[in-house]
Amino acid sequence: MIQDKIDFLNDLLPKIRKKYLNQVTTTVTIKEDTFDNIVTDLDVKIQAELTETLSARFPEVTFLAEEGEVLELSDKMWIIDPIDGTKNFFRRNEDFALSIAYYENFKPVFGFVYDIAKDLLYLGITGQGAFVNTKKMDHVKQRTLHESILDMNLKTNFALNLKHPGCVEKLNKEIFAHRSIGSAAISLCRIAHGSHEIYISSHLKLWDFAAAQIVLHEVGGVVVLPYESVSEINRKSVLLVGCSSPSLYQDLEKILFTEELELTSNS
Repeated sequence: MIQDKIDFLNDLLPKIRKKYLNQVTTTVTIKEDTFDNIVTDLDVKIQAELTETLSARFPEVTFLAEEGEVLELSDKMWIIDPIDGTKNFFRRNEDFALSIAYYENFKPVFGFVYDIAKDLLYLGITGQGAFVNTKKMDHVKQRTLHESILDMNLKTNFALNLKHPGCVEKLNKEIFAHRSIGSAAISLCRIAHGSHEIYISSHLKLWDFAAAQIVLHEVGGVVVLPYESVSEINRKSVLLVGCSSPSLYQDLEKILFTEELELTSNS
């Protein structure tokens, strides 16, 4: 039954890419009265096509989706972000992805991340590995903190410094370089590919990373939510850290979160 769902999406997603790849956005709407949070008409159209097609084929599965109104978890659910990296799509037409994960009993089963511009279809299957365009991915290369490239934006920089003054300055002295891609799904998959080693974001929703975290886990990486209880993860933005290995996360944790964790353990 799981393989049926994977095969169905393997066939469907390239068709959706072909249909929408060269369409032009005609409407951009500001969400939640925040100028840097936008949705385009293509976000809405792609999500509508996915939900309608999947509902017809798998009526027993519910949806948790970025452009949806229902944010309830269920025993069987699709978690969808029709365009992760909407601002990249709108301004640069690259580094954006269609992300869809399937969860059962609140646990990840498989996830697809489609890097639309590069035509790279990532698939992570829990316990069975990760694939890109059907080719199995190797375990990601292990690197030290000094060898690592960090993907983090200004918004997260400010948020971390408010919570832990000086931590980003310390981190900057320890890493090899830093970038900002602008898509959680793309960034986590590129860690899995070895393009960089660390991703940190202070403002992600579940649909941003639900699929990509499966891909990264299946090649030996980790995704951690340092401050969060999973009970409310469907309703709030969270701080997320993705790393190419558990040991790299442990080194990062000592710089960013050690003081916070010590206070928690002693309270």
